[in-house]
Amino acid sequence: MSKIIWRSIAVLAMLALSGAAFAEHYVEVWTCTLEDEKTTDDVQTANSVWLAYVHKNISEDITSSVVTSVVGDSTTFAFVDTFPDLATWAGAKTRLDSDEADELEDLFDGIFECSENSLHKVTPTE
Repeated sequence: MSKIIWRSIAVLAMLALSGAAFAEHYVEVWTCTLEDEKTTDDVQTANSVWLAYVHKNISEDITSSVVTSVVGDSTTFAFVDTFPDLATWAGAKTRLDSDEADELEDLFDGIFECSENSLHKVTPTE
């Protein structure tokens, strides 16, 4: 799927997420492709385990969504992870890069591959 379409999906997802919150926050978007014979149900299952770890060990203020195509390439999808502030995002990166969190990466092996990510600051317009 082209970068323009994925960026449009990311912007739409960010707008949807920002509508629920009135404070500035950060959104990380991962662009990923399903491995053969895997489904978005497999992704959701693994992401639920990841999010439970994040809530227990980092912050319950972090959210994660899986964005899928309604029309177009159904083998590609995006993760949209929302952080209340930059410090929480940085803390999450540090914690998730630790040896303790290595088992989380194993959850995703064979389900999907992510090719790029980006971090966005969301500032609501008043």
